[in-house]
Amino acid sequence: MKLSFILFVFAISTLSTNATKFVLIGSLGDLAKKYLWSAIEENVSKLDLDIEIFGASRNPKSDGELALNEILSHLPEQNVPLDGLEEKVRLLLHSFPGGEDILSQSQTSFFKILDKLDVTGTNLHEKLNSLFNKVPKTSKEVKSNLDKIFTALSSSSKDLLSKSPGTFSDLAAGVGQFVSKLSDASTKSSDKILSEVSVFLRNGQKHIANIADKIKGLNSRAKNFKERVKYLQLRSDTDFETFCMKLSKERLIFYLSIPPSAYTSTSELISKFCMKNGNQVSVAYEKPFGYSHNTADKLFHALNNLIGKQNIFLVDHYLGKAVTQQIFNVRKSYNEIESLLNSDHVSSIHISLLEEADCEGRAGYYDKSGVFRDMLQNHVTELLTLVTAELISDFSAAKVELLQSLTVPNRHQAIVAQYQGYGGHVGQPSSTPTFASVLLTSSLPRWSGVPFILSSGKSQHSDRKEIVVNFKDREKLVFDFSLGRVLFRGKSLLPKSFSAPKNSYTALIKNIITGNKEILPVPSSVLSSWALWDHIIYLQHNTLIHEDHKDMGVEVHGHFLLASNTDHGDQEDPGSLKFFNKALLVTNHEEHLFEHLVQDIIRVIEMKSSGPVHIALSGGSTALGVYKYLVVHKDKISWENIHIWQVDERCE
Repeated sequence: MKLSFILFVFAISTLSTNATKFVLIGSLGDLAKKYLWSAIEENVSKLDLDIEIFGASRNPKSDGELALNEILSHLPEQNVPLDGLEEKVRLLLHSFPGGEDILSQSQTSFFKILDKLDVTGTNLHEKLNSLFNKVPKTSKEVKSNLDKIFTALSSSSKDLLSKSPGTFSDLAAGVGQFVSKLSDASTKSSDKILSEVSVFLRNGQKHIANIADKIKGLNSRAKNFKERVKYLQLRSDTDFETFCMKLSKERLIFYLSIPPSAYTSTSELISKFCMKNGNQVSVAYEKPFGYSHNTADKLFHALNNLIGKQNIFLVDHYLGKAVTQQIFNVRKSYNEIESLLNSDHVSSIHISLLEEADCEGRAGYYDKSGVFRDMLQNHVTELLTLVTAELISDFSAAKVELLQSLTVPNRHQAIVAQYQGYGGHVGQPSSTPTFASVLLTSSLPRWSGVPFILSSGKSQHSDRKEIVVNFKDREKLVFDFSLGRVLFRGKSLLPKSFSAPKNSYTALIKNIITGNKEILPVPSSVLSSWALWDHIIYLQHNTLIHEDHKDMGVEVHGHFLLASNTDHGDQEDPGSLKFFNKALLVTNHEEHLFEHLVQDIIRVIEMKSSGPVHIALSGGSTALGVYKYLVVHKDKISWENIHIWQVDERCE
C-alpha cells in the first residue's frame, strides 16, 4: 500500500535578501494537524513576517485544495485567555458556604464551555448584555439570571453541545445547587450575597465583551493567514526537484509530521534536491524515534548521513507544554531551589502522567507500543532529565550523562498492569501493559540513593500529570501539568499574569524557527534512553501484569515498589471459593499473597501482649518473598520476642 503525504510550503521573507522557507510535510486528512497549523499561524503572525505559503500533495489539485481548505477552516483555535474570569468564578464560589462543593461539581463543565466559546458575531454579546446589567433582587431572580446566562453560553457552542450533551445538564444541576446554597446561607445576609452576585454579573459583561473582541481579532488574523495559503501538487520526484532547484542560498526548514517509516525516504529527497546551491537546511522529526535502541540507531545513522547531525531537530510535544518550559526557568531563576535538588535534601522524585482516557479507537496502534514505548521512554524520561540533569552549557551532554547513570530496575522495582476491557478494544487477548510504574536510581553522586518513580497509564480514574519533588523536610516542589501550576512549599512560583498556552506546539515551532535546541531531545540522549528502556521492556515480560488497575496506587518502601489499593476480590466467583481442611484457601497474585501474609503476621504480633512469637517458614524459595516484605515493614515490628524457624520436610 502506498502512503500519500501532503507537503505544505511556507515561504517566509525575512529582513535578509534571501527568504526562509518553512516546509511542513503531513497528512491534510488528519484534523489533529490543526493544532500544528495553529502553532505555525501564531508564530508567523506574532513575528509579523511577509510570507508566501503553499500547500502541496501527491493528490490532484481539486482534492488537495478541498483538504487544505478544510483543515484551515478550523483556524484559529478558540483558546482565548479569560483575563481572570475563571479566577473570579472560583473566588465567588469559595466566598459562599458550600461553594467549594459546588465548584468541584460544576467547574469542569462551566470552564469547558468558556474554553470552547465560539463567538462569530455579536449575538452572544447582545444576549448577555441585558442579563449582566440586571441587578438581582431575590435568590429566585439570581437563579433565573444564571440559568439564562448558561443557556446563552451553551447555545453559542453547538459543536461542544453535539459532542458532549451531558455537559450542560450537569452544569444546570450545579447551578441549581449553587442557588440552593445561596438561599440557605447562614453566615452571610441575603443582601450581602445578592450584592456580590450582582457585582459578578456586572463584571461578567466586561469579560465576555473582552473575550468576543479577542476572538474577533483572532478570526481576522486567521483569515489573513489562510488567504496566503495556496495549493501546489507535488506528485513526483521531478516535482520535488523543480521546487528545490529554484532555491539558492536560502534557509529551509522541513517539519516532518509523517509516519516514522517514511523519515528516511523523505530525507533522501530533501538531501538530494534541496541541500545544494548554498541552501541552509534544517529538518524536524516528530517522535517516536525508532521502536528500540537498534532501530533508533539505524534511523539516526541514516539521517546523520543524509541531513547532518547539526541540522536535525527532534520534536516531543510534551516539551512544548507551558509547565514543562517552566522547569528550566525555575531551575535557572531560583538559586535556592536549584541548591536543594540533590541527595542531601531530596527524598524522592515522582513523575506521573496518568490519563483517564482508555485506548478505544487507537488500540491497534497502542498495542504495538504499550505504555513503555508510548509514554515512559520518551515523555516521562525527558521530564526526568529536565529536573535532574546538570545545568551546564551543553545540556544535551548532561542529559546523556544522567541517562547513562540510571540503573535497570529489578522485578521488585517495576509494576505493570492492563486495564479491564483492553482486550476488547484491541479485538483479541493481549499482554500489552497499559500502566507501569518503575523505580530508578542514579549512580551520580548528586542523586545517590534518591529513588525516581516514573508512572504512566491509561484508563485511570482521573487525569493526573505532575512532577513532585519530595524534600526530606516534607516540603514539595510540584510541576502540575493538569492544572497549570508550579508550587514550592505550597506557594505558586508563577506570576499572576501567567496564562498557560493550550497548544504545546507553539513553543516548539518557535524553537525550530529560531534554531534553539536547548531542551529538545538529541539523537545521543534518545539512544541513551532506549538503551535503558530496552532492558526494562525485556524484563517486564517476566513481571507480573496486574488486572483492573483503576484503583491501583504505588507505595514506595525504600527501593521497593508495591501495588496498593488494588481489589482483586471480585475476580473470583463467590460460589467457587475453595477450602482445605475446612479453612478458606486464599488465592491471589504472588506479590499480593506475600504482602497480605506479612500484614497478617504483623497483626498477630500486635495482638500478642507478651511472650515470644514464633514464625515458621517452609523451605525452598517461598520464604524469600516473605523475608522481603518483612524487611519492607521492619519498622512496624518489635523484634525482641520474634523467633523465626526455617522448616524443611527433608530434615528429621
